[in-house]
Amino acid sequence: MARKMIILSDSESTVLEEVLARDEEQLQERLKANPGLLPIEDFDMTGPLMVIGRETSLPSGSVDLVGISRGGHLLIIEFKTGPQNPDFRGSFAQLIDYGSDLWGMSYEVFESTVPLRYFSSDRCPTTSPVRGKASLNDAARGIWPDLSDEELARFIEQITHQLNTGGFHYVLVAQRFTQTTEQTVRYLNSAMQAARFYAVELVRFTGADVTAFEARTVLKPERAVGSKAAVGSIDESRFLEGILDDTYREALRELLEACRGLGLRFEWGTVGTSIRLPTPDRSEPLTIAWLFPSGGSGWMGLSNLNLGYDPSSAEKTPSVRAALDVYVDAVGRLDGTTSVKPQWLRARELPPHAVRKNLRQMVEILAELVRAVSATS
Repeated sequence: MARKMIILSDSESTVLEEVLARDEEQLQERLKANPGLLPIEDFDMTGPLMVIGRETSLPSGSVDLVGISRGGHLLIIEFKTGPQNPDFRGSFAQLIDYGSDLWGMSYEVFESTVPLRYFSSDRCPTTSPVRGKASLNDAARGIWPDLSDEELARFIEQITHQLNTGGFHYVLVAQRFTQTTEQTVRYLNSAMQAARFYAVELVRFTGADVTAFEARTVLKPERAVGSKAAVGSIDESRFLEGILDDTYREALRELLEACRGLGLRFEWGTVGTSIRLPTPDRSEPLTIAWLFPSGGSGWMGLSNLNLGYDPSSAEKTPSVRAALDVYVDAVGRLDGTTSVKPQWLRARELPPHAVRKNLRQMVEILAELVRAVSATS
């Protein structure tokens, strides 16, 4: 039975009924022209989607659509028309072939091969904010103007990690999926460690003189409850397992639990996490701490626990700037802290012994910061 929807206005209602699209190209062009239709929020990604390729030529063929989320997740998108073309095996094979073409590319080669070719081509709409951009960095700023320097660094890190591991997000779009196809998607998500597969229905509705399109997620990878780590990222359990010092590990566990209790958020990357504070000035929370292993392997070469903030990001949260300065001054009075590199960050590093010694005071300082910011809301 065909699905229906009702469009209501002040004077009348219109019933729309699901119909088959005329051909695959009609679906493709509708989604390509309106990439916001793709429900990437269902994929646990932050939009809007940045399109970086349409009919992108690779050794194994032309990719229908290539996109990147704000978090640096690479989406390889292929279109099919559904049960009237029931052999989805070729679609999955094509998606994986595209991934194998991109796998192992350096960031620089990928940038010149996919996004830069698209930005300068006729396939990129003249009204697009990425049209004519000379770098992926510039394009990211065009799509997400409030992107902080830290977020941009993680964006590049995530893309690079996926190119190295082949951990791409494969999206198959069709009007309707067969049970066999859905089972294949479940199997691939269960069996493959890095890549992720999604099935999205793109449905056409018509009635009277109105046509509408709806995209809905049919299948996506299962995620452990409470886990927010991106593909290729570490998570809290794996991070703590890598801490050999028992007392330091338990101190970090207590600290992270206290941060959760204060309503702070975690953004896990490939080696560590940023700890983020919601503010009234913008939708994206502000980073107020970074936690990485020892040895300078984190963002901008950071190691260990670092409490503070990035002044360039804080410019977008003027209402909480005074509270941030009080926070950093309080951190600076803790025993055993040292200056961080790069020096333009307003932050202090706490090596393991300083974390163990100052755990109670750190929690109090973070709680006071949360209270001060809440008072500005």
